[in-house]
Amino acid sequence: MPFFEEFEADVLPEETLRRPIWGAFALLRDQLERLVALNVGWAVQLVPALVALAWPALPLALRLPLVLYSALALMPATAVLFSGVARLNRQEPLDLATVREELGRLLLPSLRTLAPLPGLCGLLCLLIVVVGPLQLLPLDVLLRLLLLILGFSAVYWGPLFLAEPGQGAWSLLWQALRLAWRYPLPTAGSLLLALAVMLVGYLSVAGFFLIAPVLAALLLWRRALVLLARRGELKVGVP
Repeated sequence: MPFFEEFEADVLPEETLRRPIWGAFALLRDQLERLVALNVGWAVQLVPALVALAWPALPLALRLPLVLYSALALMPATAVLFSGVARLNRQEPLDLATVREELGRLLLPSLRTLAPLPGLCGLLCLLIVVVGPLQLLPLDVLLRLLLLILGFSAVYWGPLFLAEPGQGAWSLLWQALRLAWRYPLPTAGSLLLALAVMLVGYLSVAGFFLIAPVLAALLLWRRALVLLARRGELKVGVP
């Protein structure tokens, strides 16, 4: 798979192929401070939107920019989150200077490539809300199916984006849909695992702001690389 050429290295060790999930938790144990710092940096971008939602008495002219900031800032923050996970996964150093460098490198590509994808999900959700009361069942089913397929492919957005940040959003989406179509069961397993981690983090609140998103990103990253290595499409080094 050409999108992953920059990650080519040695073939994954057999132990990693058998235990990609436990390997992710082992990395979490060894790099806990750095992963927590990455997660906090990502979660902080949500604070303005949470303030806008928690205080409806604030003027609309203030609340809208707060929500807009969070919506836009989450794109480069997510790109940096996956980049940091990839670096730690390859046992590369990660410090504040590196994070700043990665932010500068991925800022514009993330807004150009990643932003349209959740935007499309939001548009489909809006259309579902609008169509629902009209009782147009075929259209409603179609929109829900498209949203499900789009969310299903989201398992691969992060890894595919990092492999080639300069690609367009539709190219990334096509590659993700192709992978989801070829490997439906592993994709579903990865998605359910990431959702379970996010749900546990959401229920504990503190877990969401400290570790859940970065752990979900780590699991998705390792599962994607191991999946492709198992299929002989990729040679990658995952310690």
